Amino acid sequence: MEVEITGRQMEITPALREYVNSKVSRAEKYVSRSFGAHVILEVDKLRHIVEIIMNVKGSQLTAREEGDEMYASIDGAMTKIEQQLRRYKDKLSHHKGGTSLAEEALHAEEEPAS
Repeated sequence: MEVEITGRQMEITPALREYVNSKVSRAEKYVSRSFGAHVILEVDKLRHIVEIIMNVKGSQLTAREEGDEMYASIDGAMTKIEQQLRRYKDKLSHHKGGTSLAEEALHAEEEPAS
């Protein structure tokens, strides 16, 4: 996993860099191969903007979030990326003839809990 962090109109602190790396590393559970991510952190007056661009197996996923706090914006952008990764993984498994994640979830709900 290769993560590049860029700060616009701001200094990236070690704590912020560590937080971004920990959030982006959660994407490894959706992707079996290595991937690259470019995280752009920007401060514009009172807005904190985060843009995440992730390259996965030749596809590019992008998410942008803005808010009052940088950490909340990072969380929001990463949530969007995880949703895209779930859809991408589901699409690949369905395309290859395997069961999709949605079908597995449906079968898990149908089975009675013991």
